[in-house]
Amino acid sequence: MRVEAAAPEATRSALAASRSRHAPVLAEVLPFATWPAAALERLARACGSAAYLRGELICARHSPVAAATLLVEGAVQARVSTPDGRRVTFQITAAGGLHGLLSLLDAHPAPNDLIAIEPTTTLSIPFAAIHAELKHSPALWQSVAHEIGKCARRQGEQMQQFLFDPPRVRMAAALLGLGRIEDVTANRPVVVGVRLPQERLAEMLGVSRQWATSLVREMTAVGLIEWRYGRVTLLDPVALQGIARQGINATAPDPSGRE
Repeated sequence: MRVEAAAPEATRSALAASRSRHAPVLAEVLPFATWPAAALERLARACGSAAYLRGELICARHSPVAAATLLVEGAVQARVSTPDGRRVTFQITAAGGLHGLLSLLDAHPAPNDLIAIEPTTTLSIPFAAIHAELKHSPALWQSVAHEIGKCARRQGEQMQQFLFDPPRVRMAAALLGLGRIEDVTANRPVVVGVRLPQERLAEMLGVSRQWATSLVREMTAVGLIEWRYGRVTLLDPVALQGIARQGINATAPDPSGRE
């Protein structure tokens, strides 16, 4: 891991100026995207950056968390493993993802390992700096609470999927999520930006490697996906969405009241 080193007095102003360039990055990510520019500048100057190699541990399960981790480049997986070698990947996050925000609220340790699955650059946003801005402008708590609520709801839905949805349905939903498709109706092939070995797919679905391989072969055979050494292309997003809609969460009412 490579991190910013402590700077001598002569270069501190240059380092502060460099860190202020983090502000536009923060401005692209919720909850900070709704914060005033002055608050983002102060927060940016408190941030530190780090670079990780593929497979490197960013944060260990049960370790204290003193900062939120924002992905600037690369991708990470949030994973839990047991002493006997069983592993479950709960989330794969690409650039723009934010981890650790829940610990800002309850000060609990990390609930899972966070591991770089590609060469990854992060920003570390100290909780002390975030709390300082929240103390200065208490109204900003609403944006933080909204993001934490979204995270909790997403985790609850994921647990329901693990309990009730068949692996084929979970796989379709996972691939659509990784594809970050905004317009499914266009039905154009979409390349998944994150490399997805079948072992990692098995961890995401909670199944054996053999079962994951069987699902990949099935979806490839019917023309839903193309899978080459972990590089995945979604050939028929509409059909994949149809499969994903067979899951338990697909029938949830739209909170906006729209059909």
